[in-house]
Amino acid sequence: MPARTVLILQHIDVEKPGMILDALEGSGLDIVVRNLIDTPGATAGDLPPVSGLAGLVVMGGPMNADDLTGHPALKLERDLLAEALRAQVPTLGVCLGAQLLARAQGLTVRPGTEPGLPPEIGWAPLHDVDRTDPVVGPLADAPGVLHWHGDRIVPDDDTRVLARTSTTECQAFRVGPAAWGLQFHLEVTPALLDDWLAEPSFAAEAVAAHGPDATAALRADARTVAPALRPLAERSLAHFRTLILERAAR
Repeated sequence: MPARTVLILQHIDVEKPGMILDALEGSGLDIVVRNLIDTPGATAGDLPPVSGLAGLVVMGGPMNADDLTGHPALKLERDLLAEALRAQVPTLGVCLGAQLLARAQGLTVRPGTEPGLPPEIGWAPLHDVDRTDPVVGPLADAPGVLHWHGDRIVPDDDTRVLARTSTTECQAFRVGPAAWGLQFHLEVTPALLDDWLAEPSFAAEAVAAHGPDATAALRADARTVAPALRPLAERSLAHFRTLILERAAR
């Protein structure tokens, strides 16, 4: 049977797939959104089999990728990511999802609580972008993407790093022909950012990082970069969608 399901794993309700879901609309595939964190006693049986997946998206969240005691479902996600990589399922990990993808590859994720690792929050451009990459390459010309993380992926000598910023050496990486990890939030639109900032914990984190005007500045920056960023993000996600449709057609 052909793979017909695109599985999207969320960790908190507000961190929705946004533009990623927009890119998948009209594909004719079954889009399944799950939150294992909120599923008591979750097991691998709560997930579709990898053989039935046309694509896999793992979203962000405030958890640490190694907090398997506090959030045992993260182990299920890491195992699923490892299996999806072996099967070359088109995969996209965002922020926490990228960190889980990195851990599935055996890379280290440094917690933001370590000294010298201030949170990276705000709209800023990517640096040293690999323009040859079909997903990350178009973003070389973006005026900014949304950064919102504390933990950092530590690449090794074999990691194909696709982008950096001054404080984060691995903003994006690629594994094999069809899997990407994005430390930044390509999915976020101005409207989705408004939802984030309506959450007290998000607003408090922004204010702690940038002061009392942080939420207003973040909203203003989102609306400034959106006209140029959106078509570039759509180009990036169109390639991911194509890979998913090709797998579904096999």
